[in-house]
Amino acid sequence: MLSRIGRWWIALAAVGFVVSSLGVTTSWSYLKTIWSGVGETIRDATPISFELDRLNQMLRDLEPEIRKNQHVVAQLEVEVEYLQRECEKLKEQQTAQAEQMKKLRIALVSDKQQYEFGGRTFSRQQVEQDLARRLDQYQEQQRQLAAKEHLLQQRQRTLEAATVKVNEYRRQYDQLAAKAESLTAELKLLEAAQAAGSHQLDDSKLAQAKQLAQEVEKRIRVGQRMLDAQRAPEGEIPVNADTRSAAERYDELFGPESAAQPQMAASK
Repeated sequence: MLSRIGRWWIALAAVGFVVSSLGVTTSWSYLKTIWSGVGETIRDATPISFELDRLNQMLRDLEPEIRKNQHVVAQLEVEVEYLQRECEKLKEQQTAQAEQMKKLRIALVSDKQQYEFGGRTFSRQQVEQDLARRLDQYQEQQRQLAAKEHLLQQRQRTLEAATVKVNEYRRQYDQLAAKAESLTAELKLLEAAQAAGSHQLDDSKLAQAKQLAQEVEKRIRVGQRMLDAQRAPEGEIPVNADTRSAAERYDELFGPESAAQPQMAASK
């Protein structure tokens, strides 16, 4: 335990000495340079196929995030749809209530003390109270409608922004996926080209095989010639032997004129 603590103190003292000698800025620059060099060495030593696997894994890790954002967009779409329905329903109710209040108000224009609606008789006070109640309800629905319309506008803006974000995210994801697929295909072509370049034929062995074949052929030809010579009969009478003189053979081959021309030149 003490030795481990001692080593830590020695290391800290060494670092402190370097920092005090070079200064904080210079020491940090040295450390950044060393770390950058180590990082580049590691990256250069890492196989390209491994880096492509990392890229594909990162793309797979993005898929849950995409689905999550798409789910949020779907929820916003449903919420906006239901808010639109609620607003439309409130507007329809207000339109119907406004028509009913209009009938009551028209009836109150006259100075009657009793009014008949739906086969029933109502006093003027009852009609005024009912109109007041309907007005309060109408105004409350107006406030509800205004709040829902405001909420609907907020949800619509949120939905629009989320849709744009998700679509852009998905577009960049698709580009990266296509790029990864293209890089994988290019890497396979590169590996195939490297494999083809590494398979070189040994011309020296082929030349040795050709030389051996030629030597074998020569030996076979020599053996055939020797066999033919051994088969020739000894002491056979040369019935068809050419007994002509060399001059006659020459004249037959080149013509007698070729021999006469030098004699004529000599006699002159």
